[in-house]
Amino acid sequence: MNRRAFLLAVAALPFAEAAAAQGVDVSGIDAYLQGLRSAEGGFRQTNPNGSTQTGRLFLSRPGRARFEYDRPKGAMVIADGAEVAVFDPRSTRVANRYPLRRSPLSLLLRDDVSLREPGLVIGATRDARGTHVTVVDPRAPAEGRLVMTFAGEPPALREWVLTTRAGERTAVTLDGLRTGVTLDAALFDIDLAAAQLR
Repeated sequence: MNRRAFLLAVAALPFAEAAAAQGVDVSGIDAYLQGLRSAEGGFRQTNPNGSTQTGRLFLSRPGRARFEYDRPKGAMVIADGAEVAVFDPRSTRVANRYPLRRSPLSLLLRDDVSLREPGLVIGATRDARGTHVTVVDPRAPAEGRLVMTFAGEPPALREWVLTTRAGERTAVTLDGLRTGVTLDAALFDIDLAAAQLR
């Protein structure tokens, strides 16, 4: 598993200007994001080097997420509300930890996420695959961007693509995402996960 770049953001236009300029109504998507409290499902990740990985995703807002990779065994990314820990058993048994605020997950996992926040949305487009909303963190300029894809009626999150400041691109496609699920808090305990891998 490659080390992930979690930095995100560039200076952005206000939501109203960005979305309206492209004639895309994202009010339904905004409502979906505000109502998204928990979710579970499969995912397929395409890394910057072209390799792919699959696994399970668990999400609990605010602040918590867990990616369990099918291979290698024990590979995980866990956000516990304050930190993000990357477990890569091929290189070390000790997780690399980063502040959650430096992670692109922080935008999706915030308790009060809204596409109407000034400076968050820099573009919105629609095609046959769905509606693509490009967001940045206005508090951390020049680091990268996240494009989230929503499809269906009502709209639901189907994919996101992270592009870092260095131009590295990681895509995550969701499969069978179920929302409103009850999740065990232990899933998001970084120290517990570390102890189980020893």
